[in-house]
Amino acid sequence: MKNFIAILLFALLAISFTSANYQCGRYACLTGHSCICDNGVYRCVYVCEELTITQTITNSWVDGEKNPNVQVSVEVLNHTHRTIKDIVIATDVKLNSGQIWGAQLNGFFLDFPDYISIAPGQNHTFGYINKGTHAAHLWVQHVYISA
Repeated sequence: MKNFIAILLFALLAISFTSANYQCGRYACLTGHSCICDNGVYRCVYVCEELTITQTITNSWVDGEKNPNVQVSVEVLNHTHRTIKDIVIATDVKLNSGQIWGAQLNGFFLDFPDYISIAPGQNHTFGYINKGTHAAHLWVQHVYISA
C-alpha cells in the first residue's frame, strides 16, 4: 500500500511539473514561451523578437574529478525602440549561483538587478560556468518594455 501511495504521489507531482504555466498579467504562458509586458499590455509569445540572447563559450576545462566545465559569456540585445527592464531569463539546467556574474540566480531563472535596463539597440552582458561541454539552454521568460 505504501508503494502505491508513493507511486501515485510521484505521478501527481510529475503531472504538476509538466503542466506548470506561469502568470503573465492575467494570462498563463506555457513553458518555453516568453511573457512580454509592452507598456502595460501583456502577451505570451513562443519567439521573443524583442531580445536576442547570444552565448559564446570563452573557456573550457576538466576539473580534478574529470568533469568538463565551460565558461560562457551571454549577450542580451534589445531590438526594440524603447528601454527594456525587468528581464527574467529561464534555463533548463541547475546553475551554481556562485558561478554567475552580471545576473542573479533564482532557481532556474536568471534575473538582472533592478538597476539594469537595456536602452534601444544596446546590450547587457553576463556570464556563468556550466557543468558539461555546452552552454545552457536559455530563453526569455519575462520582459518589461517601458513606455
